[in-house]
Amino acid sequence: MGNSAGLIILLVMLVVVVGFVIITTITGKKAAKKEKEQRYKAVRNEIKAFLAKTDNRKNIRVEFEKVYSRKGPEYKYRDVFDVVVELIEPKTQKSIERRAYEVEGITTKIDKKNYATKWVVNTILDLNETEQRIAIGQKEIKLTKEERKALKKSDRIKEKELAKIEKEEIKKIRAEAKENKKNPVIQRTTDHKEKFVPIRSKEGN
Repeated sequence: MGNSAGLIILLVMLVVVVGFVIITTITGKKAAKKEKEQRYKAVRNEIKAFLAKTDNRKNIRVEFEKVYSRKGPEYKYRDVFDVVVELIEPKTQKSIERRAYEVEGITTKIDKKNYATKWVVNTILDLNETEQRIAIGQKEIKLTKEERKALKKSDRIKEKELAKIEKEEIKKIRAEAKENKKNPVIQRTTDHKEKFVPIRSKEGN
């Protein structure tokens, strides 16, 4: 009898745990979906604002085709995306043009636990070059052995250049800090600004 009661309790606990895992997973997926929708909406609005400013085009529907997160040493602390979109005339529902943009997410720290991301359209890109870069990144286009070697060599050169720049910047910051110790600058409390904290999002999209 005791074994039977223990088995029932074990089964009840197992059902509770499984139920909790299922609910948590569903809630997590819903939150991730909502966050993605908000991010896409923000980027869409930035592209619309960019179109209005540069082309004087308004009331254009923007549909996403491809969003690709750039990789490489120069994007270690930057969230830069290649975004391919289709521009549609809302009244006729006709496709006007396909375009590619470089979009960057600039993340700032609000407090200890919260961050805010501002999305910026840096520039319009060459559509063919962008689609080729995305295809290579997603391994839709297979590179030859020589092309892979050239790409790796290019990445190593960029990494060395960035390391050199970083080293020089650290040296400059240390020199300035040393100089400030000798000649301290008195700042008013109203002059403090929010510190920029670069981070890289885990999700590519």
